[in-house]
Amino acid sequence: MGQLELRRPTIKDLDSIVQLDQVCLKGFWSHQGYARELENPQHTLLVVATLDQVWGCGVSWGIADELHLVLLMVHPQYRRQGLAGLLLCRLLQLGHQGGDRQWATLEVRASNAAAQRLYQHFGFELVGRRPHYYENPPEDALILWRNHLNTPEMGQELEQHWQHWRSRVEAQGWLLSDRTERT
Repeated sequence: MGQLELRRPTIKDLDSIVQLDQVCLKGFWSHQGYARELENPQHTLLVVATLDQVWGCGVSWGIADELHLVLLMVHPQYRRQGLAGLLLCRLLQLGHQGGDRQWATLEVRASNAAAQRLYQHFGFELVGRRPHYYENPPEDALILWRNHLNTPEMGQELEQHWQHWRSRVEAQGWLLSDRTERT
């Protein structure tokens, strides 16, 4: 397939991210919204990209002792290749790395079975429902939760997940460069 990078985006990537957002989420955030995410040190933005295009993006927010996974999107043309798992894993690893995030949480469309399976793979459990949370089309959100993000066991589990998802992406023919910061 070619060269693929997992990295933090720069201002130069914002147009590509907004295009991806339009395809995947129908305009969740504007150019300004993503620019604010880049500037906030409590927020983490990651992309998977080729040299000329962003094909996946994930955003998390550190809020007190919680890691809130705000969005995870992959262009429809590149789904089912492991890119979402790679992004999710790295966001969780970065949340774990600081040691002060005890759990991770997110909302997902009730109809998005593929995303729910991915989150379950990472140990997320259903804890609630937000009626009429989404618009365009209107739909309930399921609230998912993952405890023990800050434990050594979780660090080991995430490393195993990382090896799995990296292998899956590379088995698709991608040459993956990891340019994220991990300790």
